[in-house]
Amino acid sequence: MTIPSDRTSSLSGGAPRDPRAQALTPTALQSRKVASSATYLDSTLKLFPGVTIPLRAMMVANGERQILISPIGTSEEADQVDATPLTVVAPSLLHHLHLEAAIERYRPVALWGPPGLVEAHPDLGPAHVFGVDPWPHADQLEVEVVAGAPKRNEVVFFHKASRTIYTADLAFNIREPHGFLTPLTFRLMGIYRRFAVAKPWRRWVTDRAAFARSIDRILAWDFERIVVAHGDAVEHNARAQLIAALREVELLR
Repeated sequence: MTIPSDRTSSLSGGAPRDPRAQALTPTALQSRKVASSATYLDSTLKLFPGVTIPLRAMMVANGERQILISPIGTSEEADQVDATPLTVVAPSLLHHLHLEAAIERYRPVALWGPPGLVEAHPDLGPAHVFGVDPWPHADQLEVEVVAGAPKRNEVVFFHKASRTIYTADLAFNIREPHGFLTPLTFRLMGIYRRFAVAKPWRRWVTDRAAFARSIDRILAWDFERIVVAHGDAVEHNARAQLIAALREVELLR
């Protein structure tokens, strides 16, 4: 089911739990259309026993082409894929779990990923590389490879029509954690029931100057909301919240 966009209502259909963020119902398999061409599809992922996290894919379409970012492998996702040419995207070196199945199931015209993806997963076959090859969909979706963190090589996306940033792991916003070990794990990471940048980014970033330049380019986008792959969307004061989260882990002055 695809739900029409309504900025004045909660994304989950009721009053938000926090005035700064509204849920996309992360534990349910459902989609959300934000403006005319961005749809979000939700599932869950068991990281390890005792820790389960929400997982979200992004589908961008304009009637002539589709872009599927971070496939989740659900039947609802498959229902969203139509006959128009499809590009499948890995938004980081860690978001590859459902890529091979998506390639086999959807037969995309192209696979895109961050530097190092194919080297780490040669079975995926050839892929275009963000930051190396020209991205042909910048009219709909701008991209920024977050430099300075080569073990992640996170790619952040800006959907122009809805003024929305989509990020895989740069920030988390899991308000309703599941799993008996999840509270302890998330507290250690600094992301328990809050919008935050995980503390491990402090060590993942090995070139702070390069990282800062990437963040400056992201903050230069005219965005008003942030959709994360793990957790609730940030609908209010998104820019200020991202800046505060980065400053908290001492990755932004």
